[in-house]
Amino acid sequence: MPIEAERKNIMSNTRSWRAKQRTPVPNSRQKRNGLFLDAHPVCQECGQSQSREAHHDLPKGNPNRYDWQHMRALCRECHIVVHQPIIIVVAPPAPII
Repeated sequence: MPIEAERKNIMSNTRSWRAKQRTPVPNSRQKRNGLFLDAHPVCQECGQSQSREAHHDLPKGNPNRYDWQHMRALCRECHIVVHQPIIIVVAPPAPII
């Protein structure tokens, strides 16, 4: 439960966000991301799929967040993987024999 709650807080494109109905007229953010995706038709992570989503490498609130050098064109699968939390498993030290 806590891991799922943490995941919801850090993912910007959850299933509920994807299910939202879109406006028929694109806003400036959608236009900007669309132009970026037009310029980068292939996923920059896997290099095989068609890119459909723009990923911002900088966090919200950063003034340089919308500069194109801080964005990546990703396919849907790679974009989901990028937003997954990193889980570090620490094993206990091996016993000294």
